[in-house]
Amino acid sequence: MIGKNKVKKSVAASIKDGVAWALMSGFADPYAVPFAMALGATTMNIGVLRAAPSLVSSFFQMFTEKLVCAMGRCKRVLLLSVFLQALSLFAAALAVFLPLKAALAVFIATVVVYTVAGNISGPPWAVLMGEYIPASKRGNFFGFRSQVVGIAFFAASFLASKILGFSQGFGLWGFFTVFTAAGVFRLVSFYYLTRMYEPRTGFHMPRGAEVDFLAALDFRRGRVPALFFSVLMLLFSTYLAAPYFSVYSLKELKCDYFRYMVLMSIGPLMTYLLMKRWGQAADRYGSVKVLKAAFLLIPTVPLLWTFSRNFYYLSAVEMFSGVVWGAYIMGMSNFMYETIPPHSRAGYNAFFCFTNGIAQFAGALLGGWLYGRLPAIAGSAFVFLLIISAFLRGLAVIPIFMLVREVRPVKAAGPAELLLFMTNPLVR
Repeated sequence: MIGKNKVKKSVAASIKDGVAWALMSGFADPYAVPFAMALGATTMNIGVLRAAPSLVSSFFQMFTEKLVCAMGRCKRVLLLSVFLQALSLFAAALAVFLPLKAALAVFIATVVVYTVAGNISGPPWAVLMGEYIPASKRGNFFGFRSQVVGIAFFAASFLASKILGFSQGFGLWGFFTVFTAAGVFRLVSFYYLTRMYEPRTGFHMPRGAEVDFLAALDFRRGRVPALFFSVLMLLFSTYLAAPYFSVYSLKELKCDYFRYMVLMSIGPLMTYLLMKRWGQAADRYGSVKVLKAAFLLIPTVPLLWTFSRNFYYLSAVEMFSGVVWGAYIMGMSNFMYETIPPHSRAGYNAFFCFTNGIAQFAGALLGGWLYGRLPAIAGSAFVFLLIISAFLRGLAVIPIFMLVREVRPVKAAGPAELLLFMTNPLVR
């Protein structure tokens, strides 16, 4: 049993790490595509920028469990990957001093390293957090942490947009400043992660057994692999369009950095703010119930983008998108904790990230190819791409509704009860 004081200190450190991570993410993630475009990237280059990290990261995810076993501690792997991620951000910032063609290639390479390192850090971090937080409180805690993270992310994204706006006319110095700051924030995150405690019992450590995907299939009990099919289809169809919202906003909608920031950040902000409530809903009504709600609503997001180019309308659509993706994230997080035993979580998380990365790679690359070849609808080929993405997202609903069931007793609720719970904070 972990000492209560060590648990409290570790949980407090995890919240501070989350804030530092959000500041890094708010500075870097929304502005990777604008940075690449400033370096002369074409639409297909953007496809590579978003697809290559997913592919390479997917490959490395398969070795995360072995790396944890080899290094003997989850925390060691976590710290190594986070430090490497910070270095990649500093390297990305230095790309501004290179000739444009070389700078773009170097920048894409640093984004690959950034993504790989970030994804490798995920499974061991999740394992450690699973040791700190009791099952009955996970939804509530992770939801609260996400609210704090969301506010920090939005504030950082807003500040970065202002820096880029003020630096227009000064070359690429704005991007240098933004990505350097992101690296500094990741080093702050690294510091707080050093303060997290890892139990020496080894109960949570992988046991060296490979994750047997086919043997693990058990649709009746709602095992995680039964959900892979829906998730793979959802992420593939989402990434047909997702990497190109930035291109569409900057090139076709002609957004300035502030409006671009709002469109790219208001959704994640809503995700983070409502994840606590989604977590409470998952604790009460079941993670599968929350996941099914997400899978039903996510296909409507690209369709809503096709109706208007009005900035305020699209901002509202992105707020709605953030709400439904929050349901997906919290539902998946709770479902994994409920279904996978502690010693298997690193392996399953790594395999899950591997399959997700393959889907994202394939979707992003195909989306980039289609963007330049589809006929225009309402003046844009991107609108056609959105319709295709929406249709395929809708197909992802079928496996989860047919095959996935709750793995623990939960309170029965229909769509009306779930909607009432989410919209009325007085319902407990």
